[in-house]
Amino acid sequence: MLNQARKEFSIVKGIAPNVNQDALFNDKRKVFLFGSPSYTNMGDQAIAYAEEKFIENCFPYYEYIEIMDYATDEGIELVKKIINADDIVCFTGGGNLGSLYVDIEEDRRKVIESFKDYRTIVFPQSVFFEDTEEGRAEKKKSQEAYNQNPNLTLVAREKQTLEILKDTFQANVLYTPDMVLSLSIEPRDLEREGVLFVLRADKEKVTEESFVSDLMNLVGKDNHVERTDTVLSEVDVIDYADREDQLLKMLDKIGSKKLIITDRLHAMIFSIITKTPCLVFGNSYGKAKHSYNDWLHELSFIEYTDNKELNGLPSIIEKLQSAEPNKIDVREDFQVLKDFFRG
Repeated sequence: MLNQARKEFSIVKGIAPNVNQDALFNDKRKVFLFGSPSYTNMGDQAIAYAEEKFIENCFPYYEYIEIMDYATDEGIELVKKIINADDIVCFTGGGNLGSLYVDIEEDRRKVIESFKDYRTIVFPQSVFFEDTEEGRAEKKKSQEAYNQNPNLTLVAREKQTLEILKDTFQANVLYTPDMVLSLSIEPRDLEREGVLFVLRADKEKVTEESFVSDLMNLVGKDNHVERTDTVLSEVDVIDYADREDQLLKMLDKIGSKKLIITDRLHAMIFSIITKTPCLVFGNSYGKAKHSYNDWLHELSFIEYTDNKELNGLPSIIEKLQSAEPNKIDVREDFQVLKDFFRG
């Protein structure tokens, strides 16, 4: 069957970019990851990087095969031809399960429906369906698609999402931190200078520009201040081959600062990896806040706040910058995910 599939199918760009394509047809058990991002959100790129390292380090007996987001349809058709009963189908994690990013949600539905006879898992996600007519319609479509798959496991990365997933879908639901927190990366020892604001410019943004401007002026009295985002603007696409290099560049950018001020979940997580003091504000549905409260609140050099009163912020910033960075170990919290892949 595998040799027949090899002859029948022309393997397009975006299918198995992480392995020699002969690996598609070997005798090893396979883990297929769909939805691997080509867009320039470094949080989602870091998640895909962490998923690959998780499988490679914990389960070397699997052949781990990625399918880029732009090759979803072709990937589904190929995987249907070569999948075996003990293989596992995955969809990448992130914060896009719901009605805010419909193109990604549609791809996830396709994958979940297409492999309903196989073990299927969505890596740790935040979920948000808008309480609007459109949001409720998208929720119904997802329920119809997901509930067709009796072998589906969904993974929540905060308690808020855990409850929503349990209430919304019939799937098995697990609970772990964001996948990037499973990485073991030793940060480079860089000279630190200035304050970096890492701020959203998308539909999840709730931090008002007037407040940002006032805070930048306040912090800028004593520091060089820059502003950026974890969504890169200098490139249009990040393919598999570029992912690690772009991630390491982002970590160096974060790790070369005295302080990060952000409303991005992964700017907070990159700050943890690089031991950089970080002040965190919220997004539209609380994924940074809930990740902080559920997993990260014991860190001395990271703080989440809803405080938008400028007078109260200098004392928080001073405390963060004077703190000795401590560690928390969340590796044991991924055990339920390891058990899934070992099962």
